[in-house]
Amino acid sequence: MRLNHALLFSTLLLSACGEPEHWPDHKLTDEIRAVGTKEKALYIKSKFNPDEKAQAYVAGGDYMNYGKTMIHRDGPNMRIDEHGAPMVKQGGKFYYGPGTVAIAALAAHGRMLAGEDRAKFLSISTKLAELQSPEGALRYPFTFRHYSMGQYYKVGWTSGMDQGMALSVYSRAYKLTGDEKWLEYGEKALAFLQVKYPEGPMSDLRFLDKSLAGRTFFLEYPAEPNAYTLNGYIFTLFGLYDWWKVTGSSQAGKLFNDGIDTLEHLLPYYDIGTFSAYDLSYITNSQLPYLQPRMPHVAARYHSLHISQLLGLNSITGKAIFTETANRWRSYAQP
Repeated sequence: MRLNHALLFSTLLLSACGEPEHWPDHKLTDEIRAVGTKEKALYIKSKFNPDEKAQAYVAGGDYMNYGKTMIHRDGPNMRIDEHGAPMVKQGGKFYYGPGTVAIAALAAHGRMLAGEDRAKFLSISTKLAELQSPEGALRYPFTFRHYSMGQYYKVGWTSGMDQGMALSVYSRAYKLTGDEKWLEYGEKALAFLQVKYPEGPMSDLRFLDKSLAGRTFFLEYPAEPNAYTLNGYIFTLFGLYDWWKVTGSSQAGKLFNDGIDTLEHLLPYYDIGTFSAYDLSYITNSQLPYLQPRMPHVAARYHSLHISQLLGLNSITGKAIFTETANRWRSYAQP
């Protein structure tokens, strides 16, 4: 069953354990709509173009056209090491952030497919593997505060998006070299991806509604309540797809297909009638009486990214909801 786009909807489905699922009403106020209308002006002014990263997604191919669109350079807040891996500045010091390193590896892979030497891709991929802990976690070496929370994450926090992107990197390295060390790195990354929140990134939708606790969601940020960030979740799904198709992992394939089914039902909540929401904190915060309600968090560049990602998912799954939603979100940002 697929939810059609509606400004007000509620449905009952059966959960995996046979109990009814309740997908709460999606009520859009004029105030919520106005948030998207305001951001539209920045989107148009910035001339974002989702077609730059949109593609018919291929496991092992140029990841979202990163070979053409993602370039890392030395600057005030970034330093490129001797192997081509980027370091980001935090608190006056430079650190390797696993997500940034993974993106750089994927970009180098895309340029390798266009004729550049493969050595840079493999050297950055090796740096990513060096950042991985023995249990498979890619941990951050600096603190971070999510915009929806008052406290900082402690050093060592993890992101489901980074675990997924690592799978995309390792699957490409394995496909290129046939070296089984990349299989080991990837299997460990996949194992940690499934560590339950709050120790790991694998959570559920109980913060949307208690009846949805059987629905898996991979968190980009370990926010409390869970914020359910859209772009990070889709990046994780791409990683599962890559690992499934390149290595034949049935476990990754099941997680991917279950994740797509969840996204089909969840996607309408990210639609605020005038723009796409970055996450669902505007809903999950309102579900808890001790938290202040908040307006949707929107960002022009992520609206463009959402469209690109959904078009990629449609090319993989053939599910119309992804193209329909991408086209509607594109129409929201037209001059």
